[in-house]
Amino acid sequence: MNTTKALQIIAARCSRREHSSHEARAWLLRRELTPEDVDSCMAYLKSNHFIDDERFATAYARDQHRFKRWGRLKIEQALRRHQLPPETISRALDSLDNADVNQDDTCLQLLQQKSARLKEDDPRKRKAKLFRFLSSRGFDFDTILRALEASEKSTRE
Repeated sequence: MNTTKALQIIAARCSRREHSSHEARAWLLRRELTPEDVDSCMAYLKSNHFIDDERFATAYARDQHRFKRWGRLKIEQALRRHQLPPETISRALDSLDNADVNQDDTCLQLLQQKSARLKEDDPRKRKAKLFRFLSSRGFDFDTILRALEASEKSTRE
């Protein structure tokens, strides 16, 4: 594929959806372009604001939390896979705190939904299963404990 055609395709893709620079570079390399051509394409994409890692990270973090209901740890891990700088990742996670997104509420909702589906009778095993589930969703230890306590408190009342 020639450079012009590849640039047109990747620019069109980036105008439809946010992509990280790592994704765009990998896509261009799969098209068997020379490293110099890839660098020139990346420079064009960045200078014309088709790609912005800061914008990508913020949108990705917000969407993963809102739609997939992931916790901060899982979002951070996914952003690291996109090979974003640590400062960009931390700003994206901080933007979750500034938005009307509450980790505790999301964790508690997931806990209640999962708890309703569990068939385990032993309270210790049930709590362990719920803890593993919430941990796999990327919630930290303290958030999970607060959700478990809130859930136990509401069932006692």
